[in-house]
Amino acid sequence: MQYVYRNFVRRPNLRRFVTRLIEGNRELDISLLGAVIRIHSIKEHGYLRASRKIRNSSLLSDELPAIINLASILCDGDTFVDIGANVGIYSLTLARMNRVFSGIRFYAFEANPDTFSRLAVHAESLGVRAQNLAISDRNGSLDFVAGAVSHVFTTVDNATECSNMHERCSVPCRRLDSLDIEGDSLVLKIDVEGQEKNVLDGASELFCAGRIKAVYLDGYKNREIEGFLRQHGFAFFEGRTLEPVRGGVYSLLAVRSAPGTGPAHG
Repeated sequence: MQYVYRNFVRRPNLRRFVTRLIEGNRELDISLLGAVIRIHSIKEHGYLRASRKIRNSSLLSDELPAIINLASILCDGDTFVDIGANVGIYSLTLARMNRVFSGIRFYAFEANPDTFSRLAVHAESLGVRAQNLAISDRNGSLDFVAGAVSHVFTTVDNATECSNMHERCSVPCRRLDSLDIEGDSLVLKIDVEGQEKNVLDGASELFCAGRIKAVYLDGYKNREIEGFLRQHGFAFFEGRTLEPVRGGVYSLLAVRSAPGTGPAHG
């Protein structure tokens, strides 16, 4: 890196010449953090390279823009509920906001006992109340099946070709509206590998009481979810770009409409 810096970065004419040979001399639009940005292939070459690297990482291309957007809607007095928290990419990242704004509550629920053990390492120090629970439409237990990586851990009923049917375990499950969740302005993040409608049904009392401010779904397969959210007065946005949508997107941010603003899109 020192050689590159000394013989390339610090020689602007050579750097421009080589970059022009590789990239041309043009303006173009790139996608960064969910935004479309106009750059010049030479003058902003670093951003061009970054956009290509981001495309090869689901964390950078999908989750990071969503985290930024969720941070933008969290306010003092809100409660962030991370359902399917995995190791805490969303809840532990956003919980840092309480170093500046101390009035936001954080809950994290992870069904996989092994993954939960890693989530719990740093949750308490950041004020995140973490529990090794599956959130569903009933209180009891659910049978889960593992895969090669932790994020494909799912119920037996939602198993896919990525699942290892020989690695099963039973996990306690609870309805969200049966738990002692503090606050009257809840932001739900849901990433549960096919159990999304069950999670929402198990939070029906919270929806009816008007306590849900927003719902972010990191993938969902049951389109009945859209009707459920519309019924409760939510408007739909693409979770990474915040473009208004009618539904049918992988990354869905549903935000409760203000009274008198009319029904959700679609």
